[in-house]
Amino acid sequence: MMHIDNIITGVFSEHHFSMAVRESQKLANVFKAKVRPVHVIETLGLNPFYPRETEESRLEALNKFKADVDHLYNKHGANHIEEPVVQIGRIHNELVNVANDYDNPLIVVGRHTEGVMHKFLTTEAERIIAHSNTPVWVHPHRSISRLPQTIVCALDFSDNCKRAAEVAVMVARTCAAQLYFVHVIPESAGYVELEGQLNVYYPQEDVERDEVKLKVTKVMSEMVASLDLEGLCYAEKILSGGAADGVKRMCDEVDAELLVMGSSSHSNIERIFMGSTMRWLLNSVREDILVVP
Repeated sequence: MMHIDNIITGVFSEHHFSMAVRESQKLANVFKAKVRPVHVIETLGLNPFYPRETEESRLEALNKFKADVDHLYNKHGANHIEEPVVQIGRIHNELVNVANDYDNPLIVVGRHTEGVMHKFLTTEAERIIAHSNTPVWVHPHRSISRLPQTIVCALDFSDNCKRAAEVAVMVARTCAAQLYFVHVIPESAGYVELEGQLNVYYPQEDVERDEVKLKVTKVMSEMVASLDLEGLCYAEKILSGGAADGVKRMCDEVDAELLVMGSSSHSNIERIFMGSTMRWLLNSVREDILVVP
């Protein structure tokens, strides 16, 4: 069974710090993992106040960051905290590089959900997800943070869907949470079976919904049966409609606190254009989101 030993916490500002720190320490307690804060000084851009890439500026930034760490952890506690790391470069690249240096890592970042600009511009969390081979836990700002007691795992029968389901099971078992598996059947779409997976196609005529649902139910049941669910409380749910809207409806219906889903493959084109369903959910739902590559 997968486990987590190192939690890589992205720190981009004091606001992000407080969000990510709360989440990281909470997860570190339950997973018995170490928290490794990572502060990245970005050097790309037109800001004339960006530091030069020198050892002196790195040391100065490290000292300032340590002072910030001491101040902030006095408020949040310092359990499981390792020496902070200061990197110079692009945030998503450096955070992913640090995660690759450790065994069984999990990247934790905070996200903003206020305003409308984040719906049009690529966020740092999206960039990290697009480049990471490590699961990424994205935590929205909330005044109260607790371990998830209800988890929704979105299944789309893609290549990494099984891995996302396995991670959801691991988190549910660790947190003693209720787990829901959900698949959303697209409107006006059918499925063909190819090498044991379901593939969406858009027919010229209406497809019998009952027949489609039976086929989806069979594939979902087989996938769920292959998981180690002993001792867990879980349920399967099949909905119809838009994928993003259906997953959000499921989260709202069961009052979920964590949404687990698989990421797209890491082809160059998909690194540029993140799937619309994932992007909408990432920037719209109120739950924590765990994205599994």
